[in-house]
Amino acid sequence: MDKKPCISQDVEVRKGPWTMEEDLILMNYIANHGEGVWNSLARSAGLKRTGKSCRLRWLNYLRPDVRRGNITAEEQLLIMELHAKWGNRWSKIAKHLPGRTDNEIKNYWRTRIQKHIKQADQNCSTGQLADVSNDQASTSQLSSCCPADNHTVESYSPSSFNANIEPFQPPFPTESNENLWSMEDLWSCSYSTANKYIYIYIYIHVCVYVYVVL
Repeated sequence: MDKKPCISQDVEVRKGPWTMEEDLILMNYIANHGEGVWNSLARSAGLKRTGKSCRLRWLNYLRPDVRRGNITAEEQLLIMELHAKWGNRWSKIAKHLPGRTDNEIKNYWRTRIQKHIKQADQNCSTGQLADVSNDQASTSQLSSCCPADNHTVESYSPSSFNANIEPFQPPFPTESNENLWSMEDLWSCSYSTANKYIYIYIYIHVCVYVYVVL
């Protein structure tokens, strides 16, 4: 008994953008038969597409409950919260955002949220480096203005007259004014100018004392 050879004909698979006709065929078939095994669905619907291509086209674009428009701030916060909990499990995250597809959420995360997070981290690191450099510059300027040598602060104290004045004992009078020095005698002494003023001060007090006592 002869066996007939099995002849397999390779079906040409179409790639590239979907046409409007293909979208209508897929939508009408799912509306009448529902979703199923996508490889069988593609053959039964007469589409020269793979099962994966039909599934992604339906879930991401042709589903009636697909939500259009930009992702809101509330949705963004929810995506960030769920991603922190589950990581890159986009299909599981998409179940908590009605109308949003896992592909849309994944693209939004990679193009928007992740980009802003990296930029914020770079700004923080740049700001910290700038603060450190500013502190170092301020420290260097301060050290240049005030060198770190062990200099003692000299305190100013006015010089005392007693340190430089030679001892002077004028001849105090007893009963007469013969031993009193005159103004010319004081000026004729070979003393410094400061000493002369002191001697004049002493002379005046001696004269007053003599006048009061005598």
